Amino acid sequence: MAAGISKLPSGEPRQFSSLGDAARTFAGVARVSLPLVRVYRGSIEPDLRERVMVAVSEANACAGCSRVHQRWATRTGVSERELEALGLGDLARLDERSRAAVVYAVDRSQARFSGEPSPEILEVTANWIGPGELFEIEAVARAMTLANLTVSSLARIRSRLTPSEFRPGSSPAGRRTEKQAVRRPHE
Repeated sequence: MAAGISKLPSGEPRQFSSLGDAARTFAGVARVSLPLVRVYRGSIEPDLRERVMVAVSEANACAGCSRVHQRWATRTGVSERELEALGLGDLARLDERSRAAVVYAVDRSQARFSGEPSPEILEVTANWIGPGELFEIEAVARAMTLANLTVSSLARIRSRLTPSEFRPGSSPAGRRTEKQAVRRPHE
């Protein structure tokens, strides 16, 4: 394991910076749709896939996605100890192959899939993950990043709305007066 890579980044939930950013992220996932199909058909072990998804969700600070993928991860055999380690960003508790996959996926996600991975990241992965698998792990990280940023961006939009703005029938034209609200249909 290369020195210096033992923790996941953490912080505020990452969000799209613009509609163009969202469109580029979606297009990136569309480009890797076939590798994603292979992943879900078993080209990568399901427990490794879920470790990657939990780690990317944790690094992107998407609590909702983290919770869902932690449940799915336990179904694939990921231990509570590993989930705790991923939640804390403590990669030293993972086996070498999982650590390499997580480090690579989180690095690519944090770079928003631009540029090349650092030589240190490639050194970490070289002994544990083949080039085809790296591409598939990146595809998983792209899909998870799209989900994370979508959930976080929508949560932020929703938090800016007042509760009445997202209640059905609560547009200014559709608001009922107190008298209308208690009027019975036969009146």
